[in-house]
Amino acid sequence: MVDRISHLPSLAALAVSAVFTGVGIWLDGERPGWLFGVLLVAGTVFAAATVRPVGLWTVVPAPPVLCVGLVVGVAASGGKSLRELAVAAAPLVIRVFPSMAVAVGAGVVVAAVRVGGTWWQSRSSSTRRVGAGG
Repeated sequence: MVDRISHLPSLAALAVSAVFTGVGIWLDGERPGWLFGVLLVAGTVFAAATVRPVGLWTVVPAPPVLCVGLVVGVAASGGKSLRELAVAAAPLVIRVFPSMAVAVGAGVVVAAVRVGGTWWQSRSSSTRRVGAGG
């Protein structure tokens, strides 16, 4: 089933993940919480499941970059100086760290299943034991 839907280009998969992350920040407001975490993980899993196999290297480590970028973007929308921006964004980035770690872990699991499944299907019939199945 995954092979039929896994044709999304890397940038499109990153955009999908960014939309999920942005909606999570928008719904949770200035203090991201569990809803943000759920949407971040869901976006990462969906992107990792639908991206082309070569794009897994781009999509799986993307959640920290997306989180930091969107959290800093939300903090910057207030028109603060660079120092005020760093002071305002640092606690938010620390607050979303568990969500980022779970999202990357979920992406690694999806990538391992996809790569492992591809490896399992591509095994040669010559590696099977003779007389093992009939």
